Amino acid sequence: MKRVILITLVGAASTTAHAGGLAVGDQNAVSAATGGAGAARADDPGAAWHDPAALADNGGWRVGISLALARPSLEARAMDGSWSASTTSGWSTPPHLDASYAHDHWAAGLAVGVPFGGDITWPTMWEGSSQAIQTNLMVIRTAPFVAYSFGPVRVAAGMHFDAGRLQLERGLDFIDTQGDVKLDLTGHGIGADASAYYQARPDLAFGLTYRGRTHLTFSGPANFTTPDAFSDKTPDQDASTKMTLPDTVTLGAHWTRGAIAVVGDVEYTRWSAHEQTVVAFTEPQTPNQTEVDQWHDTFSLRAGGEWTRDQLTVRGGAYFDPTPVPAEHLVPTSPDASRLGLTAGASWRFAAGWAADVFGERMWLLRRETTSTDTMPATYGGTAIIVGAGLRFSR
Repeated sequence: MKRVILITLVGAASTTAHAGGLAVGDQNAVSAATGGAGAARADDPGAAWHDPAALADNGGWRVGISLALARPSLEARAMDGSWSASTTSGWSTPPHLDASYAHDHWAAGLAVGVPFGGDITWPTMWEGSSQAIQTNLMVIRTAPFVAYSFGPVRVAAGMHFDAGRLQLERGLDFIDTQGDVKLDLTGHGIGADASAYYQARPDLAFGLTYRGRTHLTFSGPANFTTPDAFSDKTPDQDASTKMTLPDTVTLGAHWTRGAIAVVGDVEYTRWSAHEQTVVAFTEPQTPNQTEVDQWHDTFSLRAGGEWTRDQLTVRGGAYFDPTPVPAEHLVPTSPDASRLGLTAGASWRFAAGWAADVFGERMWLLRRETTSTDTMPATYGGTAIIVGAGLRFSR
């Protein structure tokens, strides 16, 4: 009986935070205001992230920094309406930095951002506490590149270096008493990137970007709080797990006519690259646990437009990002849902080469119900508010 309970409680700790809902779409204040679309934009330092090839235009220095404030609000409801619970996550502040220099046919630079991250914190005592209390993931990516232009065609190649931290907390139910397990894991990985940019006409451009997958190996302490009868089976120890961040392919277009510009991206994400999650513990009496994942690949759509007059630019946009997680794998650790968002923003050029940017976003996580037999019957949905600002310099 003890072994059955032990496998159950450690299995609850083995579900990681890796899910489509933790892909961060807002990477700088300019593209965030147009629904996140930016793969074919060459007039923004943020191209260092979206499509570095676009920067091989002899444009000199470009530097941009952005900061976003994001606050999601998720809700779980019982199928029969007997209970509901909401997350208590605070404001998160993913930063972003772009820097590049272009001369003649060459360009080089780097981008630093948070492509994956999120904080899902449920109440300590709620109906699903034995499956999830806190799931926190942050991956910081540093991506240097070099680019070269062949007339209207520009190409770029580079690497990205990911550093991640994964924090998990689960409640443990021992029938007549409660316990918990907390994991604090860190990991690193690298991947390859490539992009192309084509200036078809003065008013029309296309961009194509590939970001390779990253294999992260996480390790760190696992701390258990359990009754004395279980302490010999669950000593504090180290744990490890592996996570595959998916590769993506993005195709974008940028069209201008006078003071009006329109941008759009289609992004393919290969979520199926992550096949399973295995949490290994260093002590032999604590069994390793395996979670089989069956996520599917997705296509997301992002589009927006802008209007410029003198020093002022006004932007707006929208996006749809479908969830990769099937209903039979929908659990409180990653209550992922398809995301629909509306965005708006503006820029002001206050000096030669300098511009300030702001944006705001409202996201809806479309409600869905789980069909998993390993969790309680429930539906999940929510909203998120995101605001941000940035500063750009070009010379």
